[in-house]
Amino acid sequence: QMSKSTGNFLTLTQAVDKFSADGMRLALADAGDTVEDANFVEAMADAGILRLYTWVEWVKEMIANRDSLRSSPADTFNDRVFASEMNAGIMKTEQNYEK
Repeated sequence: QMSKSTGNFLTLTQAVDKFSADGMRLALADAGDTVEDANFVEAMADAGILRLYTWVEWVKEMIANRDSLRSSPADTFNDRVFASEMNAGIMKTEQNYEK
């Protein structure tokens, strides 16, 4: 819990300067969703920034190597299982939405 008396208080501007807007969004999303006070954890903001950086680097790598990715139609067993699970999830979502 942040408070001026404990010395861990950050203004919104300070927090965004320290963690970036996206890092703050991830940390605040994880701060709690119950009726209790939110618990902002700086380690979560740092971890969020690291996850974002790792994801961006992975995307760059995939774009650089896109010629080596498979371009054939989905015809392996794993492809069919994946498609089946996705279709089952879509049907279940639609049924729940209709309820």
